[in-house]
Amino acid sequence: MAKKSFLVLLFFILIAFAAMPSAHAHCPLCTAAVGAAAISAKYYGLDVSIIGLLIGAFGVSTGLWAGRAIKREYFKLQLQLIVLASFLLTVIPLMYISSDSIYMPLLWLGQPGAMLNKVYWINKILFGSTIGGLAALAAFLLHNKIKKIRGKVLFPFQGIAITLAFLLISSLALYASFS
Repeated sequence: MAKKSFLVLLFFILIAFAAMPSAHAHCPLCTAAVGAAAISAKYYGLDVSIIGLLIGAFGVSTGLWAGRAIKREYFKLQLQLIVLASFLLTVIPLMYISSDSIYMPLLWLGQPGAMLNKVYWINKILFGSTIGGLAALAAFLLHNKIKKIRGKVLFPFQGIAITLAFLLISSLALYASFS
């Protein structure tokens, strides 16, 4: 009985997808892919900075999706502010999940220990989220640049593929840095 119900549900889902018009925006599928990657990273015990990277990308891609869904611009920089708000409202509550920190020494002038040399401690989730948000934004901009130059996408799900490639490269860099 359960198998028959599953097949009926699957049939209706496929019909619904077939009936949908094509979309040319940063979509919920991109957002779901990044969210699934964050959950997978936690499951496999990766460093919290990599989880932060995926959280930041999730916040940015959700903001892009929601901001582009609003067809009318009500104020200047509307999309940018929606993306920023989505990023902050996603990252800030979640950065307190872990208290792991990294230090970033900034040697501005002179010898270490001089007055202007500082060491800053940054939450690993916040650090990773910033990199992930920038990677997702860069992937989105590259996707749009390719569409503008060619007049169409190179292949189906191009936006998702570019976003996941940028996140994979960023996560490999973080993994190499913290392992």
